[in-house]
Amino acid sequence: MAKKMKKVKKKTKKPRKPTKAKKAPRVKKEEKRESSLQNPVLVDVLHQIAGDAGLTVLKALEGKELTDEDLAKRTGLQVNLVRRILYDLYENQVVSYRRERDEESGWYIYFWKFNPDRALDFIRHHREELLRKLEEKLERERSTTYFVCDNNCQKLSYSEALENDFKCPGCGESLKPYDNSKYIAALEHKVQQLREQLRSGASGFE
Repeated sequence: MAKKMKKVKKKTKKPRKPTKAKKAPRVKKEEKRESSLQNPVLVDVLHQIAGDAGLTVLKALEGKELTDEDLAKRTGLQVNLVRRILYDLYENQVVSYRRERDEESGWYIYFWKFNPDRALDFIRHHREELLRKLEEKLERERSTTYFVCDNNCQKLSYSEALENDFKCPGCGESLKPYDNSKYIAALEHKVQQLREQLRSGASGFE
């Protein structure tokens, strides 16, 4: 008798589930850094150093490294004026530079950079020095008796007035005691103002 053949069931492969595409990692957006030129104290000092044209140059230079010719093109200012401004700012530690030699011409090319942190340090140091001098002047005004003539030629201390027999060395008029109370009050106000600015950081140093 012929043996019955068993039917072999073919295993059917289950369709694979489609794999989900991996999401690309989110790239954090760079936070837009606040411009240093929004600091009113820094802007005021920079304006004193280089004027309106200097602020224009720094706005074009902020966050970049540019040559004087690049700055001239971006600002519309003459190259000579831009160079003069950069030198003034460099002397006040507001900008720095690096130089590279041009292989074709052999000349050095200067790349300028705005350093707001150094500028703020310079301002802080300058104000500390100013405070020291004002405090010395205030102490001198408080502790000294002054004399002056009616023509206000020259303010003399008591010892100086005594040496001149209480006569003005400029016009010969008699010397009278000088009331410096208003001047002392003005110095006290300025000293207090500087102390508060340096102590609290309200001046924009922080």
